[in-house]
Amino acid sequence: MTREIKAHMSVGEIAKTYPELIPELERLHIDYCCNGSRSLKDSTDLVGQDLHNVIERLAEYSPTQTDAVDEIDYEAMSMTQLADHIEETHHNSAREILDRLGVLIGKCVAAHGDDEPRLTELQNVYTNLAEDMHDHFIREERVLFPWLRRLDQKSDITSGPPWSVRRPIDCMIHDHDDVSEAFSRIHALTDDLTPPSDACSTWKECYRLLGEFEQDTHIHIHKENNILFPAGVQAEASAPRC
Repeated sequence: MTREIKAHMSVGEIAKTYPELIPELERLHIDYCCNGSRSLKDSTDLVGQDLHNVIERLAEYSPTQTDAVDEIDYEAMSMTQLADHIEETHHNSAREILDRLGVLIGKCVAAHGDDEPRLTELQNVYTNLAEDMHDHFIREERVLFPWLRRLDQKSDITSGPPWSVRRPIDCMIHDHDDVSEAFSRIHALTDDLTPPSDACSTWKECYRLLGEFEQDTHIHIHKENNILFPAGVQAEASAPRC
């Protein structure tokens, strides 16, 4: 399969159009979620990749046996369906993983914190991240997602509070940026999630699960920043005026 990949295309658009490329974008360290509006050229420049090689790699890419290819067309979903999917899939799993990681990191600090003080700092960064994400999920579920579901009804009563849906969307995007910064700090504290050669099984599992959680969070944010939120802005713009 040959895909039409252009330097001027945004990486968020590439991820929407060719979702099977998401594992490869991850391997290339190209941010298709929080900075999905960046062009492929700018994104490759930021990570020090050769643009022409990346274009060729993405155009010709075939998923490997280990790649989890999601064949669901999320753009075809209504906002209600997509919000439901995000809650049921990403929010629920994130809450479980956040709890598991809290326990694992605590065990690592207790066993190895004296020898590796960065683990204590990792715990502090992670604790703040977990608190922020739990709060973020609640605000989406109680404020923004119900608002988007109302806009989805296309009736005369579609509005939320007397301001634009862009306000809560902008708040959620700002939260996403904070999450990205927290993961960058986590990478710096963990040598890019590489445990020491003599690390115990708990330490290895902690870093493995952090990596798995980060990748799921990227896909979660992609579905919101690049698909759900723009649909909400468009729905509000086309809604009947009272």
